[in-house]
Amino acid sequence: AVIDEVQMIKDEQRGAAWTRAILGVRSREVHLCGALNSKELLIDILEDLEEEYEIREYQRNIPLLIEDSSFSYRDIKPGDALVTFSKKRVLQIAGYYSAQGIKASMIYGDLPPEVRREQYRAFIAKENSILVTTDAIGMGVNLPIRRIVFMDIRKFDGSEIRYLNS
Repeated sequence: AVIDEVQMIKDEQRGAAWTRAILGVRSREVHLCGALNSKELLIDILEDLEEEYEIREYQRNIPLLIEDSSFSYRDIKPGDALVTFSKKRVLQIAGYYSAQGIKASMIYGDLPPEVRREQYRAFIAKENSILVTTDAIGMGVNLPIRRIVFMDIRKFDGSEIRYLNS
């Protein structure tokens, strides 16, 4: 699973779901991938549970670059993932591109798992050239995304609309 552990566990709405996802999994081996700022939190949890664990740290193979120019809808390229923070915006943006003849995979929180898998498959197979998604994309998926474009800089965090942070 790929999880932004620190943000999720601090979230009043989703913290319990995060805890269930980590502690409730029935498997002999679990792999968590995340930012280094979550390492100490995970170690504390694992030691409280007296679980065996191994920490492996990896380096990013491809540099993470920030583009200098602002994004325009006409700048879309195959492999782009457009991230917004509501199902409504996902559907609006995907609809816009569909009208332009550009097929998009769509991912959002309450999408049924089988539909979500089909959307992932179509993007990986390049049947759909772009991905339009909410931040639900950050939960346990590895896709060949060429570029991530944040379509919004604010999101509802369960209690208020706030600006994105690192």
